[in-house]
Amino acid sequence: MNPFKSIIQGHFTPRSLRIYVVLESLFFYGLIFLCWYQFPAENAFSILTHTFSYLGSFNEDRNPHGWWLFGVAMTGWGLATIPLVRYMGRCLAPYEARHGIIATRQLTAGAIGIILVGLFPDARETLIGPIRWTSMHYVGAVVLVLGFMTGVPWMAWTLRRITRLEQLDRATRRTFQQARWPQRFFLAISSVALIFLTAWVFVYEIRKAAAEEAGLVFGSPWQEAMNTPYSFPLWDNVFVHTLFIYLIWTALTLPPPRDTSE
Repeated sequence: MNPFKSIIQGHFTPRSLRIYVVLESLFFYGLIFLCWYQFPAENAFSILTHTFSYLGSFNEDRNPHGWWLFGVAMTGWGLATIPLVRYMGRCLAPYEARHGIIATRQLTAGAIGIILVGLFPDARETLIGPIRWTSMHYVGAVVLVLGFMTGVPWMAWTLRRITRLEQLDRATRRTFQQARWPQRFFLAISSVALIFLTAWVFVYEIRKAAAEEAGLVFGSPWQEAMNTPYSFPLWDNVFVHTLFIYLIWTALTLPPPRDTSE
């Protein structure tokens, strides 16, 4: 099979998979580092006050010079994720074909969301008519979040079902049990994020009431959350890096498909 076609279809050997994820990581984080390096010092990028997407915004108060690097990195990451997900599907197929297909389709939708986030910068300028760049960026973000926040739990459930199959030999069962750790990792981080972001709804009202009682001016929920554990930008940045780790970790820990050799 043609090597390029083989990669697109998720046909990896254990060795080629390791090489693939190393190259993917160097590509993505190399570009993100350069993008961050181009971010103007006067705009003071911080994960406590700026979402990850601010790196890819061409607005003057964000990243007017290095924004395009973000777009290349995200689009490349999304495209590179699709073969990984197809590989995951091939690993699951002999054991849980139906649920594996559902999980990988949801993860593929998430990968398409990553691509859309890369193609449409989080910028306030008009794209077409009343539609702004940021509006399409948010569409991509919604597709991304929905895809992975449904796909990962389904993947976790599928792996749990597989580990309970009686016909599994001990080595295969142990490998699938190890593959459950990336699922726990992603779901644990996501749960902590959800707890903090939900708690802020109530914490904000308490702090706002106390400030008004003292005659003090209190800002919006977005402003007051900055530089605190309740900051949405903080958890947005954490989510991206957690997702990147999750996808690679899951692919590396799954047992290779039965038709694959070193």
